Amino acid sequence: MINRRSILLASLAAGAAAGLSACGEQQPEAVGDGKLTVGLTFIPNVQFSPFYVGVKEGLFAKHGLDVTLRHHGQQEDLWGAVLGGQEDIVFASADEAMVAKAGGNDLRTFATAYQTYPLNVMGGDPAVHGSDAGLEVLKGATLGIPGHFGSSYYAALCAIHEAGLTEADVELVDIGYTTLSALAARQVDFAMGFVNNEGVQLSNQAIASLSIPVFDPAEALLVGPSLVTPGTTVPEDVLRAVASGMQEAEEAIIADPQLALDATAEHVPAMAEPEQRATAEKVLAATAGLWQRDGEVSVAVDTAAFGRMGEFLQSAGIIDAPPSDPYLDVL
Repeated sequence: MINRRSILLASLAAGAAAGLSACGEQQPEAVGDGKLTVGLTFIPNVQFSPFYVGVKEGLFAKHGLDVTLRHHGQQEDLWGAVLGGQEDIVFASADEAMVAKAGGNDLRTFATAYQTYPLNVMGGDPAVHGSDAGLEVLKGATLGIPGHFGSSYYAALCAIHEAGLTEADVELVDIGYTTLSALAARQVDFAMGFVNNEGVQLSNQAIASLSIPVFDPAEALLVGPSLVTPGTTVPEDVLRAVASGMQEAEEAIIADPQLALDATAEHVPAMAEPEQRATAEKVLAATAGLWQRDGEVSVAVDTAAFGRMGEFLQSAGIIDAPPSDPYLDVL
């Protein structure tokens, strides 16, 4: 029986082959046995579905890769496994990778999964501030963050900067990972949240909230979830193959979201419950929007954004100076 999954994957393969033929290039092949481990930060979630689909549907394998997925524990150091050799690649935020790189860790971003930065300022009341309110609402407000570290902290500083304010104008409050409860109980006026996580959950719980980008997407000051590798340990043709497999998986998921939901359900048993699957479907839709630039899936590294990010992180006092080589341009 020929099902829609078979037709979809066949058409993707045909399209890729035609494109490569037109460019006079050969499909990339991994060196050696193609075995590598990709680290996925935190617990299984539909947000990681391109990797589940890439393995399950053989999209990595067709590039000569034998990919093992490894989820991080809740208390695990973000970079420990990839720097220690237990992982070859880690899916992590490029802003955090740049900070780690500036701190002396040999890390480079080689593909960007989220072409739109996912963290927004959330909270407030649209009925009070107006649904089109901007970052100026932060003046004199409390802004919740998990702590003075990581992407949420950098995004909070960016929002303050873009609003023309200083840290003296906004009270940053460490709330841990309690964004939803903190906003629902009005413990803080606003909080940093991911549009494909807290944004979906606020909507599910019918909590009225603004969701304000921390900068103009056309002039990104931070870069989000990406593929990061240690130094030049992994050959560039292997990195290129991994990036291509991730992109093809994202394209396949957009064409047929059930691929992602089915693949994720094998890692998340709770998705057997209809309510959990419905929420995962909403998270997936929000995530898929972040993969696209101008309506097309892309995993390319925006080198200009990396330049702006280095300058911003330095001006914010997060790093002493931008690292000279924070990315590998393999695509």
